[in-house]
Amino acid sequence: MSPALVAQGAAAAAAVCVVASVRAFAAGHVGRLHPPVRRGLAATARGARLADTLSRAGIAWAPELVVATALGATAVGAIGVWALFGSVVGPVVVVAAAAGAARAFLGSVERRYVTRIAAQLPAIAQQLASGVAAGLSLRQAITRTAADAPEPAAAELRSVAADLALGARVDEALDRMVSRLPNPDLAVMVTAILVQRRTGGNMARALGELAVRLEERTALARELRGATAQARATAWMVAALPVLGGIAFELAAPGAIGRTLGHGIGVVVLGVSVALEVAGFVLVRRLARVEP
Repeated sequence: MSPALVAQGAAAAAAVCVVASVRAFAAGHVGRLHPPVRRGLAATARGARLADTLSRAGIAWAPELVVATALGATAVGAIGVWALFGSVVGPVVVVAAAAGAARAFLGSVERRYVTRIAAQLPAIAQQLASGVAAGLSLRQAITRTAADAPEPAAAELRSVAADLALGARVDEALDRMVSRLPNPDLAVMVTAILVQRRTGGNMARALGELAVRLEERTALARELRGATAQARATAWMVAALPVLGGIAFELAAPGAIGRTLGHGIGVVVLGVSVALEVAGFVLVRRLARVEP
């Protein structure tokens, strides 16, 4: 197959993805937090998870629009790299990098969403404690807290309140929230609520004390994130320096990278270099991660 046909095929694929994106946007398929009816890609399990992730990120796009846009951008990038370096390895690297970037973005959105809710847990626990101390039942306290709490914790509490209104038991509704939001502090709070509810203890006092402890943990986590900021910046520098160096090398000697990758040993060196870069980035990020 000639290079011209490959370029034309990739350009046609990019054009199809762009047209699909425009049609999806024109049809009004915008993402909502909890749409009453999911259609198209959002009707599938993976599409529903993607729609929820986009909603948590504040992106008002339908999954179809996001997928089509990402495919179109990847195709355009692969064409550009192939035209610049004249090697089939470049487009493969672009596709792999795009897939990794998409996965990293979605994972980052989920972690940031859970982290935002975790930061609001002390206030949530205190509001629940105040409601129970005022004589409200746990169901009523959850509904009241959902109305007063800030986002995004309010959305999750509204989901719990909706489950309770539909007849779900308290422990079932809270367990569903924990499964949606894998956070140790939230699991501790839910466990404390369920234990006090089953044993008949002083729930208001337990939640009040828990709110103080959660606030202390949140303050400590903020201090640790500040102390590890340099390590996180180093991880990004480790990942960016080889890419910038390769661009500078290509600008200084046009075609050098293409000639290097045109041989078997060049491909092997590239694969080993990328693997070492990814390993170093992941290792530095893991060392600098602040676990709750």
